[in-house]
Amino acid sequence: MPHFLDRVRTVLRRSKRNSISVGSKESIWKRLPSDVFVAIAASCSIKDIGSLSLTNHLLHDRVAKLEFAIAWAYIQLRKQKGYHDHLWVYGSLSPGDDIHFISELFPPPPPKYSSGMDHDNAGYSLGYLGDLHRCWETCLRLSYHLADHVVEHHLETDPLARPLWASSKTEKEVVYTKAVASLQAKLLHPIAYAIFFLESSASHSDDSEDSDNHYHHHRSLSSSVQRQQSILQKAPFTDTQILLSTHHCMQLLFSTMQRLMSPEIPHATSESWVSLLLTTSTMERIVQFFVSIAKDDQRKQKCLHDSTWSHKKEFLLSMRRDLNEYMAHESYHGERPLEPKLNHIWFHAAQSEMGKRGAIPHTVEETEVHVLHGSVVKLECTYCYDAYDE
Repeated sequence: MPHFLDRVRTVLRRSKRNSISVGSKESIWKRLPSDVFVAIAASCSIKDIGSLSLTNHLLHDRVAKLEFAIAWAYIQLRKQKGYHDHLWVYGSLSPGDDIHFISELFPPPPPKYSSGMDHDNAGYSLGYLGDLHRCWETCLRLSYHLADHVVEHHLETDPLARPLWASSKTEKEVVYTKAVASLQAKLLHPIAYAIFFLESSASHSDDSEDSDNHYHHHRSLSSSVQRQQSILQKAPFTDTQILLSTHHCMQLLFSTMQRLMSPEIPHATSESWVSLLLTTSTMERIVQFFVSIAKDDQRKQKCLHDSTWSHKKEFLLSMRRDLNEYMAHESYHGERPLEPKLNHIWFHAAQSEMGKRGAIPHTVEETEVHVLHGSVVKLECTYCYDAYDE
């Protein structure tokens, strides 16, 4: 027994010494090489990187110190994974995490150099990654809502689709889901290009607008169109196919919103409302319009519909206030205000650029989305060959 107790005491002393020596060592997060730490952080989601940073002071300081490198590695990792992780859905890439595409469309702002700072990845930050994710989330949501309403309207009105649509509930869901997924995949990148154009156009307007004079609709409507056209003469719109696909997307967005605004907003006046959204708001505001309709549809399914109030009516009332403020702001300078028109943003400039490139008329074969046998949704405009030929 005494020998056994001696052995226990020896083991306990050794264990105590080991625990003291381990406790005195630096944290593994501090000893981890920077390149390994960056690789681990870059493989996490933005939310997880934020949680990691909030764990303790050590991790917060290390994430802050390596923020540029983490942001750069984050995008590069998704660039490599993008070619392998996308699943093919009905002949098109499924909507996924395409942050690399958005980062190429919206590169980081020029770096603000300071002494003692590593410049290799300057301009990349976790805030920048957050902006990219918000932009891509807007593309995903808007493309889905737009595809959803377009397919539903097509199935309700197309002569070829209506007889075939009168089938079992399961078959309806399969056809509908397939068509929405295919159309959404077609719309994703054009919506991103449209966002790029609107952001660039707003930036140009802010740079050229005199702080004491805000009557650009009266003063320089023609120069505004010229500025927009100059944007379309640069990447990514130097590719005529990108210009055409974005134009078709904008045309589809306008016609769908115009239809959905009825009957609250008459068809004849809806152009000004859509133009106001495009010129004074972001695409996120347009997403809110579709979300308001989706909420109303959910209420109808639950038999909670109120004919005197709806989310859509509330959204349109908010838009009316915005339009009144816009008109009051324009009339403040003593000139008769002009209501915003659709040609003031994108359409006039795009049509002029298409004409210069000889892209009027053009075919729409590559923009067809097959829904049912012989029934297709076409991303087209009044300048497409098919519509022009009719």
